[in-house]
Order: sequence, then structure tokens, then C-alpha cells
Amino acid sequence: MDIPSPLDVRVLCDRVAERSGRPIRLEPISLPASGPCGLWVATGTCDYVFYEQDTSRLHQEHIIAHELGHVLCGHEAAAVMSEDSSRLLLPHLDPRMVEQVLHRTHYSTVEEQEAEVIASLILQEAHRRTREPTWTVPSGAADVLERVDRSLRHVPREPS
Repeated sequence: MDIPSPLDVRVLCDRVAERSGRPIRLEPISLPASGPCGLWVATGTCDYVFYEQDTSRLHQEHIIAHELGHVLCGHEAAAVMSEDSSRLLLPHLDPRMVEQVLHRTHYSTVEEQEAEVIASLILQEAHRRTREPTWTVPSGAADVLERVDRSLRHVPREPS
């Protein structure tokens, strides 16, 4: 998957949506401190990724990547929530109806670990490419460094 670098979570969501065949909407929200930092909710037509709005950008990126990890792994969407959470996320719907319709699946530890690994890999790839080192070599060491580089890469030396 082509991970945008620097990371743009909206572009990342578009790329995951292409793979899953379902649009993904990002929804920042203030979640209760005792609850999750993020939530993936699948409806009949769209996937929603709710994430904590009152945290750092890096933490938000990790939350979103984690929830997208569930999508990429084909886990069942977590859906039914407490009445308070339901009122918070979907205030225009009756919480009892939300609970009946969405049928929450509790993720196993393995599924959470898979989503966490996917999130870590996404963030590592996105940030790895933005920090390519640039080297300044003193002119007297350039020839030696070039020979060392060639030997490490196993590139045959051109004849003189």
C-alpha cells in the first residue's frame, strides 16, 4: 500500500477505502477518559473512524492508523457502545436502536495486537521517508567513503 509521506491521514483513509471498497469518514470527537481513544463503526454504506480530538496530532495519527488496521485486517467493526457513548457519537439516534442494529463485536487480544502492529508499520513507513539522512562528507574522505559504500552494496567497480 502506498503510505503517504509525510503522513496525511485523509489520503491514507482514501487509500484504505480504495482497498476495502467502502468510503471512510474521519470524525474527531471528545471521548470519555475512561473509554477508548478511537472507534471504527461500519454502517451499511460507510465506515466511520472516530478519534479523540483533544490529544496531540501524533496520537491522533496513531489512533486513526490503529482503527484502519482493523479495516485492513478484515476484523468485524466494533459497533454497539454504551448509551452515553452512543448519545455522544450519534446524538440524533435512540441509543437502544443503535445497540440493536450495530451488534458490537469485542475484539480479541490478537485482533488488537494485529491492529496495533499495522498502525506501527503505517506510521514507521510514513515517517521513515520524511527523515532521509543527508550526509556531508569532507572532500578528502569522499573517495574512501565511495569505495566503502560500493563494497557494502556489492556494486562492481568500473574499470579505470
